[in-house]
Amino acid sequence: AQSVAHALVCSHEGSEASLMGKDNGCEAYGRIAAGTHPAVVLLDLAHTLTSTKETRKEIPIDDIRELKRVFSFAPLEDAWRVAIIGQADTMSGDATDAFLKLLEEPGERTLFILTAGNRESVAETIRSRIVPLGFFGETPVADEKAYAAVETALGAGIPEALGLSEKIAGDAPARAEAVAVVINILRAKMRAAAKPDEYRRAARRLRRVLDVADTMETTNVNTRLALDALFIESVRNL
Repeated sequence: AQSVAHALVCSHEGSEASLMGKDNGCEAYGRIAAGTHPAVVLLDLAHTLTSTKETRKEIPIDDIRELKRVFSFAPLEDAWRVAIIGQADTMSGDATDAFLKLLEEPGERTLFILTAGNRESVAETIRSRIVPLGFFGETPVADEKAYAAVETALGAGIPEALGLSEKIAGDAPARAEAVAVVINILRAKMRAAAKPDEYRRAARRLRRVLDVADTMETTNVNTRLALDALFIESVRNL
């Protein structure tokens, strides 16, 4: 995302720019990376425009309001303005609504780049108004045998899937591998959808699985029960 901003800003300033992350002598490169370039706004849980909290769990509406204020001023000459919103799936509900209005009327030569670990976790109202770019195809799975075991269990039905859940629930590495396999399978199903309605249904199902996976990793939920729920949801959607 910063490489895209770098290319736009440096091209305007008369320097050659690369999308490969090299500065090529462009003075703006370091300032963009540091978050101090006036034409490039960085916003995520770590980079805030207004908040004084040391740690944040979501991007609040105040940050989006400030972004709107900053971008309300006309750009210098024909320069581009870029807002890079990382962890876009952590925007609060109010922030999402406010950002939608900004997204629908962005102003001239304005580019919003949203990044998220999982596209499906970004609000659907935002996803429907942006151009998706996938930089990573699948969640890495290190163990091919584990992949085959999960795929076989899910294909055999709920009893077999629950048996696998019981076997690996207490093994964190095996559990992570299994979750990665499930996500890859459901993503492949979503990409293979022939009709828009099928794609949306597959995306909603994947979102539910991602929510369960996130809950399992970030809370003290019973991992066996969470893994059971994840596998059952997956079997029903195969």
